[in-house]
Amino acid sequence: MCRAQPSRPGFTLIELLVVIAIIAILIGLLLPAVQKVREAAARSTCANNLKQLGLALHNYQSANRVFPPAGKGYGWCIVSGPYRGDSRIYNLNGLVLLLPYVEQGSLNNKINRDEAMSPQNTGYCCSYVGNTMGKVVGSPVTNGNAALMSVELAVLLCPSDPGRPLQGASTAYGPGGAFDGAKTNYDFITSTNDFYCNCWSVAPANARTMFGENSTTRFANISDGTSNTIALGETTLEVYNGRTTSWGYRGWVMTGIDLRYGINDWSYTSSTGPITPQPGRLGSWGRAGSLHTGGAQFCFADGSVRFISQDTDQTTLTRLAYMADGNPVTPP
Repeated sequence: MCRAQPSRPGFTLIELLVVIAIIAILIGLLLPAVQKVREAAARSTCANNLKQLGLALHNYQSANRVFPPAGKGYGWCIVSGPYRGDSRIYNLNGLVLLLPYVEQGSLNNKINRDEAMSPQNTGYCCSYVGNTMGKVVGSPVTNGNAALMSVELAVLLCPSDPGRPLQGASTAYGPGGAFDGAKTNYDFITSTNDFYCNCWSVAPANARTMFGENSTTRFANISDGTSNTIALGETTLEVYNGRTTSWGYRGWVMTGIDLRYGINDWSYTSSTGPITPQPGRLGSWGRAGSLHTGGAQFCFADGSVRFISQDTDQTTLTRLAYMADGNPVTPP
């Protein structure tokens, strides 16, 4: 005769709730640690991207005996007087010239460097600087360049930044027609004075960054020392006023990064008053910043990559940006 097995008592509702609460607490304790590990990995990848770009700069210089310009032939600012530049408009971002040195030879071979990357040739600034319009060389839409400008390049994107990788439809910020432009988290250290066109060539030697529109820097020009001069820096994909840079072309106000504004300046005042700062979205174009806590990463002229605190004073940052001001400072 078989005897019935005794039934096992199940968990009570209180016991289940206690277990769930314990699991929730453990997840809450582990999540910050996981996030820190992820950010550390993202920051390391970001530093490696800058390191690759630094090596690319040196390889380009070795091949051409001169560093690449931050950009070539901007179309929004061909002006008369001392700022008169080459009347041929290319709107090229100098990062294009580094493509062969960051394992992007296939993409590089498709780009027509003899013609413009963007048709930007507007008169936005003309009313107050006496603009003399230049001529866009070729058509980015028909020469194929515009279509290539939407290619997203991992080496030019920081994994810590969750912003949109594409510019979105725009005449001022696009490569032409209905084509879109891919952004970059890294750009040359320049001066926002390039908004007025070709300012690098007329800037005093002691107030000149390594890069600018149509710049032609050589190692001999970096008299403050390559370990004391910043070449490239981080910026964010999202900006309140204007847009961040596209890797392939220079659109409206895409001049590069100016360190005179500091690092991680999230503030912006609109026509209706100050906005609430949103870390991760820089206040305006031409600024340095990142999603890394407390600062951003920069590549120096010697190829080294260093993290610089957002609390670094603007005088120090400006001296690190100028390559021959006679006041070299040790990077903080």
